[in-house]
Amino acid sequence: MRRMLFLLLLFCHPVCAASTYDVRFSAQFEPDTGFAMASITVDQDEHQLMLMDLAAPAGRFTDFTGDGKITRDGRRLVWKVPASGGRLSYRVQVDHRRGSRYDARLAPDWAVLRLGDLFPPARTVTMDGAESVSTLTLRGPKKWTFETRYGPVRGPLPVPNKTRRFDRPTGWLAAGRQGIRRETIAERRVVVAGPLNQGVRRLDILTFLRWTLPRLVRIFPAFPQQVLIVSAADEMWRGALSGPDSLYLHADRPLVSENGTSTLLHELVHVGARASTRGADDWIVEGLAEFYSLEILRRSGGLSQARYQQAFERLERWAKRENGRLTSPSSGPDTARATLLFRALDEELNDAEAGGLDAVARRLLEHGPIRIERLDELLRKALDGPSAVLDRHLEAFAEPEPASAP
Repeated sequence: MRRMLFLLLLFCHPVCAASTYDVRFSAQFEPDTGFAMASITVDQDEHQLMLMDLAAPAGRFTDFTGDGKITRDGRRLVWKVPASGGRLSYRVQVDHRRGSRYDARLAPDWAVLRLGDLFPPARTVTMDGAESVSTLTLRGPKKWTFETRYGPVRGPLPVPNKTRRFDRPTGWLAAGRQGIRRETIAERRVVVAGPLNQGVRRLDILTFLRWTLPRLVRIFPAFPQQVLIVSAADEMWRGALSGPDSLYLHADRPLVSENGTSTLLHELVHVGARASTRGADDWIVEGLAEFYSLEILRRSGGLSQARYQQAFERLERWAKRENGRLTSPSSGPDTARATLLFRALDEELNDAEAGGLDAVARRLLEHGPIRIERLDELLRKALDGPSAVLDRHLEAFAEPEPASAP
């Protein structure tokens, strides 16, 4: 028996040893310079992580130093990690413009950006089965606080990611001298954070979500257990942008626009869509988000049936006037056209007593792929045959396939 136990331990040891390695992500904000000093530190004993290939364009990521071999290859930075681990240090220019305004900003008293702006996406080469155990540490001037999708950063904060073997910090970050409000809604932890004295309506947002988020979670039960909403005004992009378990919303954006749609709900549908949008049909992604921004307001009592109908009439006029198509990438008129399609599909499914669009949208956005072929497949299953509505809209409004070269 002892001999068998010894042999079991002997042969299991390499696999067990290779199973995990530690990665510490750290950044120090320096508002006076406009830069953040970042580092990635690897601790390992079996050379589990051999190489990192980071998407780090030279205009934004500079001054790389560290252990092992560091090579720049165009817009990428390759780090060959020493067998026992090591540290890669570099400097990040935080400010980044989206048009004439910023989608990442480091101001004297605050910062709003994605964590991916500090720790860029990376391809890794590892031992088979090796997984990282990652933590995040953030520092800045006195009285600065840091809020992430993982929680507040007061010391090394675990960075879990069940879908990847290499856990890299992602999602939006609010930092600086800021106001933060927390609430539990629909059994989800909701945090709203943003700089002081910029008109961030933290309680308005939480109040709005108290009657709308339960409806959204009912449609998409895989909605994350914790979501961070980051908001700011000064020089920031005047829209909204979603990220993993988080989103950014400009402080001046209304919770409900005059046309009846809600930018906040639109982006929260994106947050609740767990399937990857890489390679997705953009008009489906945007059309479903816009449809449910209206549908959730109607179901929750925020929009009367008359205003709900008026909203779709406006979308129809817009799509017709601007020749909206079912195409990707999806412009405003294209998204309007897609939204009209999804309302028609919802009516078709209800008329057929097939349960409406919710079940189809849930399977599409939570499991993917978010492609027209998958949408057609799900509709055929629900209707026990092809969707006449989908076929009619595709024939009238889909972009023709590009002609193949002779």
